[in-house]
Amino acid sequence: MVRRILFAVGMPMAGGVGLLYVMSVLKENGVWDVPTWLPFASTLLSFGTSALGIAFGTLSTSWDPDREGSFFGWAEVTKNWPKLWEEEGEERR
Repeated sequence: MVRRILFAVGMPMAGGVGLLYVMSVLKENGVWDVPTWLPFASTLLSFGTSALGIAFGTLSTSWDPDREGSFFGWAEVTKNWPKLWEEEGEERR
């Protein structure tokens, strides 16, 4: 589970930081006058995707300790999502 979360959070975050660096270098060297809204939008998108990666990493992991999950985890997501809401409904009763 930790590997999936680290991957699902780390990749978008690293991409966002890398993109900010590239835009900074382009602007400092006068290659492209980056609009001020573009770093804001790319940061919002990349860090927002990282936040969703926490939920995806948790839901895409097999919750059965004896069973290894699939590579992308889609089968686990379709199984764990309803299970998560069943427990939520039971807590409200």
